[in-house]
Amino acid sequence: MSIIQKVKKTIQKHSMLFPDERVLVAVSGGPDSVALFHLLWELREELRIQLVIAHYHHELRGRDADMDEQLTRQMAEKFKVEFIAGRAEPEWWKKLKGSIEELARNMRYEFLVKSAIETKASKIALGHNADDQAESVLINLLRGSGLLGLAGMPPVRDRFIRPLIEVSRKEILDYCWDRGLAFRVDRTNRDKRFLRNRIRSELIPMLKTFNPSIVSALVKTSEILREDEKILEEHSKKAFSRLAKIQPGQINFSMKEFMLEPASIRRRLVRLAIQKLKKDLRRIEALHIFEMEELMYSGKASFALDMPERIKIFKSYDQLSIKLAGANKPSAFEPVKLTIPADLKIRLNDEFELTLKIEPSDYAQFLKSGVKKQQRGSIFDLGAEQIFLSLDNISSQLWLRAPKPGDRIQPLGMKGHKKLKEILQSLKVPRQLRPIYPLVVDEQDSLWVPGFEISEKTRIAPDSKKICRCQISIQ
Repeated sequence: MSIIQKVKKTIQKHSMLFPDERVLVAVSGGPDSVALFHLLWELREELRIQLVIAHYHHELRGRDADMDEQLTRQMAEKFKVEFIAGRAEPEWWKKLKGSIEELARNMRYEFLVKSAIETKASKIALGHNADDQAESVLINLLRGSGLLGLAGMPPVRDRFIRPLIEVSRKEILDYCWDRGLAFRVDRTNRDKRFLRNRIRSELIPMLKTFNPSIVSALVKTSEILREDEKILEEHSKKAFSRLAKIQPGQINFSMKEFMLEPASIRRRLVRLAIQKLKKDLRRIEALHIFEMEELMYSGKASFALDMPERIKIFKSYDQLSIKLAGANKPSAFEPVKLTIPADLKIRLNDEFELTLKIEPSDYAQFLKSGVKKQQRGSIFDLGAEQIFLSLDNISSQLWLRAPKPGDRIQPLGMKGHKKLKEILQSLKVPRQLRPIYPLVVDEQDSLWVPGFEISEKTRIAPDSKKICRCQISIQ
C-alpha cells in the first residue's frame, strides 16, 4: 500500500475530514510536516478540502529557525495557499517558569488554535507519525503511566488530526526524496539530553533486535488500549456525574460510594475531578494517583496529600475531597427580604442556585405531611427539604441570608442555644461553603437552619394560627 493510500485510509477510518472543510496544516519545515502538507495537497480535490499553512517561530534556534520559516513561506507561495506565521517574544523562556519544551509546545498549540479561528479552519493537521507514536508509548511506559498514557496520541482530538499516525518515518523520508521535496532537519533531534531522542536512537534499535516490527507492534497496542480507554472513560464520566459533589474550588466524593467503584474507575474519578478543577492534567501522573491510593488503603481516618499544580487531596468526615489550593472563597450573598407567600430563586455563587417557596398552611396539612423532624445533613448534600413553621411568635421581618458571626439558634425542644458555627461543623459543611449557607431568620433570631433544625420559637401547636410550609432546594 502506498503512503498516499495509507493516509487516505487513516483519514477515512477516523473520520478526520469532510468535504468543504478548511484545514490548517502545521508545518515546521521538517520532513514530517512537509510530507503532510504535500500529501493533503495531492488529496485536496478528492477530499474537497482547502489548505492553509501555519508556522510558528519559537525564537529558540536563531538562524536555523529563520531558515525554517523561510522554507515554509516559500512552500506556501509555490502551492499558492494562504500562509500564517507566528513568533514568540525573544528570550521568552527567561520570563516563564517550567520546562522549555513543554512551554514551547503550549505556545505553539495556542498559536495554532488562534490561527484556525482567524482563517476559519475547522481542522488542524499535525505531522506526528507512527514512530512518534511508538516513542510516546515507551516514554509513558517508562514513567509508569496508566492506560491513557499507553494509548498514545489520539488520531483525532477536538479539531486536531494526525493523518500520518500510521505512516513510518522511513516512508515519510522516502516520499520526500521521491518527490524532490525540500525540508530541514532540526539538530536538537539528535540531542541525547532529551528522553525522546535517547529512546529514538538507543532503545528502539535495541528493541528491534527482539522484534524488527516493534514500531508497528507498539502502534497497534496503543490503538487497542485507546479503544479500551474510551469505554472506561465513558463509564467513568457517568459515575462522576452520579457521585461527584461539585463545590467552588473543590469536588467531594462520599467514601462509601467511592469505594464501591472498581479501582480503575476510582482512579479516573480522581483524574476527572482534577481536570475539572485545573482545566487540564499537566504534571499529574499515575504515581500521584497511586500515592493517594496507598494513603486510602492505610486505614487512616484522615489524610492530606499535596499534588502538583496546587491540587490537594484529603480525606475527612468519611469524605474524599479534591481541592484547588488558592481557589476563590465564596462571599456571602445579599440578604433577601421574605414575604408570604414567597417564591424566589437566587444564585448563592457560580456553582449553586437556591429555590425557596413559602406558602400559608394549617395544622391539618402539617399533620398530614408527617414532617416533624427532618434528616440532619448539609443542604448542599440533601439538595432539598420541606418543613413547617409557626409564625405566631414572629413579629418582625423575615429574611433569607448568609451566616453572620455570633449566629445562634434555639433548636426545637431545647432550652439553650447552639452556635451556628458548631452546627455547620456537625453537618460536615466544608469550610469554604459556610459563608454561603442559607438561613431563614427574623430581626433577632435564626429560625431555620436547612438540613439541621427549626427554632423552638417556630414550634407548631394545635392552636397555631400562622403556619407556613417552606420548601428549599439547591442545585
